[in-house]
Amino acid sequence: MKVGVPRGLYYYRYFPFWESFLQGLGCTVVISDPTTKQTLDFGVAASVDGICLPVKVYIGHVQNLIEKNVDYLFIPYIISIEKGEYICPKFMGLPDIVRGCIKQTPPILSPTIDGRRGPRSIMWSYLKFGLKFAKFSQVLRAYRNGLYQLKLHEAKLLTAPVETEPHARLHIGVLGHEYLLNDDFISMGITKRLRQAGCKLTTVEHLDQNTINANNSFLKKRMYWSSGKQILGAAHYLAPKVDGIISLMSFACGTDSFTIDIVERYCRRNQIPHLLINLDEHTGQAGVLTRLDAFLDLLQRRKQREDYSPAFG
Repeated sequence: MKVGVPRGLYYYRYFPFWESFLQGLGCTVVISDPTTKQTLDFGVAASVDGICLPVKVYIGHVQNLIEKNVDYLFIPYIISIEKGEYICPKFMGLPDIVRGCIKQTPPILSPTIDGRRGPRSIMWSYLKFGLKFAKFSQVLRAYRNGLYQLKLHEAKLLTAPVETEPHARLHIGVLGHEYLLNDDFISMGITKRLRQAGCKLTTVEHLDQNTINANNSFLKKRMYWSSGKQILGAAHYLAPKVDGIISLMSFACGTDSFTIDIVERYCRRNQIPHLLINLDEHTGQAGVLTRLDAFLDLLQRRKQREDYSPAFG
């Protein structure tokens, strides 16, 4: 039984778990190909108005899996991944969005993941889903193996900044969702270009959850979007430690329009150089790279104590 997993959105956070879990249930896991212009073009043509760039790309990845003749698509209903928090409303209804945009799809496997009552409720959601395919003992073993693979993946990410060039000319904090930063087509390979320019990078993925939680304390009210909490906590932690911050956001992202505004205000108050790059299907690579080069030049001048250099790119 071939189960397709689209290479988009929460794939970049949970795929090590999903792959191990599904394989433990006896499934063959098929991943869609890396994003291309064809992926984006299909997603744009098939999507309805008001959908952000990452969801359009996700639709394109679903079509790619359909062309691979998978038996099922794995697209969970993800309501909440943390107690007392929510994720993007579009992610909550992602299986329905896919069905609305692509009329003929293979059967969609959609376990409901709702962590508002704590991590045990997430565990039981996966266990109940797995019982459709295997006995309880096999499902439980698959779940535990999946968690182990996820922890290995997260531990590897936490050590990534340590393994980068120790004599980097600039230390840059890069804010943005995993599905933006890790998709080279959507992000135009910005992280690779920064490393090629001799910069050390720290992203949200490189910070552990305790650090993120502790650095949200500057807010007067709890951030109830999990993704927003990650970005704000990372911004507060990185601001005094880096030469500058680059934020990647997608046009029409409702949660980012709120959280990135807080980041911009915080950086402006504290004179932290900040560059916002807004991405959609019309964003041109030449313009983005020109702004990126200018921002790096600004940071280099500030580091050389040219105090008249502005803080914003």
